[in-house]
Amino acid sequence: MVPRLAATVMLVRPDPAGVAVYMTRRSARSRFVPDAYVFPGGAVDPEDREMAVATDGLHGSAGRIGAELAAAALRELFEEAGILLARERSGAVATPDAAALAELRAERVAGIAFGELLARHGLVPDAGALLYYSNWITPVTEPRRFDTHFFVARAPEDQIAAADAIEVHDGTWLTPAEAMARGERGEMTIIFPTFKHLERLSRFGDVDSLLEHARARSIAPVMPIERPDGTFAFAVDDDTW
Repeated sequence: MVPRLAATVMLVRPDPAGVAVYMTRRSARSRFVPDAYVFPGGAVDPEDREMAVATDGLHGSAGRIGAELAAAALRELFEEAGILLARERSGAVATPDAAALAELRAERVAGIAFGELLARHGLVPDAGALLYYSNWITPVTEPRRFDTHFFVARAPEDQIAAADAIEVHDGTWLTPAEAMARGERGEMTIIFPTFKHLERLSRFGDVDSLLEHARARSIAPVMPIERPDGTFAFAVDDDTW
């Protein structure tokens, strides 16, 4: 099976312990990793590609990455966490209040395409607010495969993240160390790629150093190996990804 393109966003903010990241629990009805705690994200769909090719579809760039992936990351972040990374047509960073965000989210739920609903409000999705971080591909042994591109972004100080309660639930801010500890205690289901990214995030004492690291990274595709017991491992030293 050819892996389906997907994008996910590690939304981060300062924490007294260093860095906190926003995670949500996937619906128990989900066909892919039900009940697992993940970062907001999902598969690239046709409207992401349409938005990417539009002349004014996106503001800026997320780096050496296809615009449709940045579009999907921004759309999924808004749908699943209610966080809007956008610009006004003047180029200024958009600062919608809670009422405006609620209106946009209601319009999106009603079926209006993400790019179209932002255009109605004089906004453009801001790909420049994303930093491309990694590319993970589901092992060939898995029945549902994704070619997932991870991004990292600083959370806007004037917006409050909230899970959509449809695709995802129980949105929460956690330090990477706390999330890993909960996963190891069996309190949260955390799949291998998410856990390995949490390990990376846990190395940084503040958001600025994490983002500096993200800007300097060289990115190559990673595809773990599934062992016979269902656990995963790397074909090479896991510090190289």
